[in-house]
Amino acid sequence: MITPVFLAILFLSRNLGNLYSVDIVLTSDKSKWTRCPVVETCDDPQKAEGNAVKLEPRKAHSLDINGNPEAGYGMGWFPGYAINVETGERLNIMFGEDSWLRPYNGADMKFNPTSQVYSSSGEVIFGGKHFIYIMGHLNIKSTPMTQFDCPAYDEGAWLMNKFDYISTLTGSVRDVRKCELYNNAMWVNIPLAVSSQEWLSNEAKIKIRVARPYKRYLSTIGVSPATVTNDNFPLYKFNTTTFATETNVNDVAKSALDLINVVPNPYYGFSMYETDQLDNRIKIVNLPDKCTISIYAVNGSLVRQFKKDDNTITSVDWDLKNHAGIPVSGGVYIIHVKADGIGEKVIKWFGALRPTDLNSF
Repeated sequence: MITPVFLAILFLSRNLGNLYSVDIVLTSDKSKWTRCPVVETCDDPQKAEGNAVKLEPRKAHSLDINGNPEAGYGMGWFPGYAINVETGERLNIMFGEDSWLRPYNGADMKFNPTSQVYSSSGEVIFGGKHFIYIMGHLNIKSTPMTQFDCPAYDEGAWLMNKFDYISTLTGSVRDVRKCELYNNAMWVNIPLAVSSQEWLSNEAKIKIRVARPYKRYLSTIGVSPATVTNDNFPLYKFNTTTFATETNVNDVAKSALDLINVVPNPYYGFSMYETDQLDNRIKIVNLPDKCTISIYAVNGSLVRQFKKDDNTITSVDWDLKNHAGIPVSGGVYIIHVKADGIGEKVIKWFGALRPTDLNSF
């Protein structure tokens, strides 16, 4: 049966309340990769390399982070990491591959699924059966005699230690112990690559979210630390020593010129900035501290000019009059903003002016 689940696990009781929200990140940055066990996912031990039992470590040499064989067996690297969002803990990961499916990256000890669901002969291959297991921290409580609660990230050491112990057992006892180990898996999936993209050519983040109450004791159920901090509620620390406001950054100032605008545009005889029937007013907004605003008619004649030298306001009001105080006629005008040492911005504005109303006071 093609499944990432150890079937005997169905007989154990599990508490869905112990599921946590996680972020899983796939990245080409090797400094963030996760050391982890690689388990066999071939259903038939007779076909698996070294006759490895399904969902136990692969009978193949471990790889270092650069993909070179090293001493030991069954250990590889997951190209990324998993974080418990609610506790901030980094989590252990396991992944599998089917060593019988060698042509589909199933026997290289690497997490590199293909995009194929079926082989050319119609066999279900699920990208080489690269099952992924995100292990929780203390998801279950087994009997006092056998502690099978997975810790937070320890480079897969706890998992391999338990697998070594399980390998010494036989029969139903072996199944029970393996069942307890896999009961720590919070999330399981069978990922596939995207056929049109190179594997790990970009960073991908998978977000899994669970609605759950805010709990004490991190993910350690009912166990408090020796020194109580924050009344045992989750506690996060961060600092902002590397963050500071930057000033006089010319590239930022240039990009800010795109924010300069005139409002309202178009103007249809009224704006919210006006105070009475005799008031005509628009605003030129998002201006730099120092600039010259020149307003031209479409024939090129200069209608009005403002010089701004003030860092307390970011706009200039135009009362729709020329430099002689005479109201302009309706039409299209060109507004040119020049900031020395930064750049220029040109805006087109259209206005339809209303006749003066002296009868509604």
